[in-house]
Amino acid sequence: MKHLAMFWHLIKPFWCNRQRLPALALLLVVLTLSLSSVWFSVQLNQWNGDFFNALQQLDGSLIYPLLQQFMLIIVALVLVLVYADYLKKKLIIQWREWMTRDLCSRWLSPDSRHYRIQLGQQEPDNPDQRIAEDVFLLVDTSLDLLLSFLRSVLTIGSFVVILWTLSGEISIPLGDAELTIPGYMVWVCLLYTLIGTLITHKVGKPLHRLNFQQQKREADFRIALVQRRNHSEAIAGQRGEDCEQQALAQSFSRVAGNWYALMSKERNLAFFTTGYSQVTMLAPIFFALPKFLAGAIQLGGLMQIKMAFTQVASALSWFIYAYKDLARWSATVERLSHFEASLFADTPRPEAAVAAKPSAATDSVPDKSVNVLEPQAVPLLQASLDLLLPDGRPLLQRLRLSLTPGKLLVLHGRSGIGKTSLLRTLAGFWDGYCGELATRVSPCWISQRLYLPEGSLKSLICYPADTQRFSDERCCQVLQQVGLGELQDTLEHTDNWLQRLSGGEQQRVMFARLLLNAPKLILLDETTSALDIAAATSLLQLLRAELPKACIVLVSHQLPLHQLADEIISLEQDEQSQPANITRLREA
Repeated sequence: MKHLAMFWHLIKPFWCNRQRLPALALLLVVLTLSLSSVWFSVQLNQWNGDFFNALQQLDGSLIYPLLQQFMLIIVALVLVLVYADYLKKKLIIQWREWMTRDLCSRWLSPDSRHYRIQLGQQEPDNPDQRIAEDVFLLVDTSLDLLLSFLRSVLTIGSFVVILWTLSGEISIPLGDAELTIPGYMVWVCLLYTLIGTLITHKVGKPLHRLNFQQQKREADFRIALVQRRNHSEAIAGQRGEDCEQQALAQSFSRVAGNWYALMSKERNLAFFTTGYSQVTMLAPIFFALPKFLAGAIQLGGLMQIKMAFTQVASALSWFIYAYKDLARWSATVERLSHFEASLFADTPRPEAAVAAKPSAATDSVPDKSVNVLEPQAVPLLQASLDLLLPDGRPLLQRLRLSLTPGKLLVLHGRSGIGKTSLLRTLAGFWDGYCGELATRVSPCWISQRLYLPEGSLKSLICYPADTQRFSDERCCQVLQQVGLGELQDTLEHTDNWLQRLSGGEQQRVMFARLLLNAPKLILLDETTSALDIAAATSLLQLLRAELPKACIVLVSHQLPLHQLADEIISLEQDEQSQPANITRLREA
């Protein structure tokens, strides 16, 4: 029941939204076509009785018309099954497309949920697999299970009556008395499938856990391969191929190890299910043979009993035959539910951020609050806060900032002292602070890890805006300004820019983006580290000249750039000092 509740929570947004009517209509058509196959099975059962009776009587006047009837039934059945499968696939892609867009929109939400769950260490493993693969598995397997289950229910309702009527009653002597069982083949079928179901569940129970682990380890291995491809230059440059082969071999060994365990359990299950299905084909003949030998039924009746018993047994054995799919389905539901839950969960804050009483060092800093400044307010951002490490220890205390238009603020300090954490907080992504943070603009944060998505060069420099927003002339002008004029002719070319462009060129692309998108508050984290001092100075001066109303916060270890700053804040920490000391070397 837990997995059914998870499943309903996952599919409810699609099947209960305002655009559900076309999907419901398509589902109804698919159900109708698929379930109509049961009616054809009933017709074939009746045909079997008539045909084999005519065959037993060597009545050619009945046999040949029955062969024509058989051909008509088969042609109609083929048409129904083919269109049922075709429309089912159409429904699958519509449902999958909606769920994929929905999950992507929540994962890549405007509040940067994808990044926040990483910071809060809440991100489930391989979110790319959850969206790309698990959504498809959920949709495809769910429809298959639903259709097969409904067919089984309808088959039971249709063929139990036939089996009950054909099997008649059997008398079992019990001493001086006699036990008469009406429709005895139905009771034999029920007992037969009940025993099979219990054995299947006992043998196949570990499959859920193993399928869950297999999906995770397959995704881990795929991500490892992608990472090696993306960093092929670094691996080649450091001759790291042997090391990477060992790492990939270890990753795949986990895939193979779980696969062997899965193989073993599926083999044990297959021993039983394969034997069970083979016995099911002949069991009804053995059970009905006494009545046939006694002349109570003809050959046609025996064949009808065989087919009816097989249909009812197969329908009642739905759990047995669907067990592997159910195990895979439940693992997929669980993985997707965990992923969806992470998209709604609140990002946990460090312990100190929710302490009941502030320390003496932070008495002047109120509890955390986030405010929006009025549009006419002069500062773009104001902050008065204490910054905390993920484990709750204080990192920076009594930090006060007022970022106004046109200001260039430089943050200086050794690596690891908390400069990036401060930028992350100012950008609105880190909740690990006590105090107040108020802003009237959305900051643009250029982190140390530059992002160059696939696409044309124009889409690269326009990102995240649409390429139609800027003319080719304007894009060429910006490329010229940032020192990438030689790339003007490749504006519409698509390439692997991460490999084609050098580190310095990639950073120039970032400046081109800033010039085009013109954000009001710019946070730069080592964005000039791959450039020489002259080039870095020129680009910062260009940025201030082209965006005179923008405020820039720069983290840089290139000391000559500090001369351009209106304000410098130095973060220092000696061996005994915790948290870091804040010193204003220059104030605006």
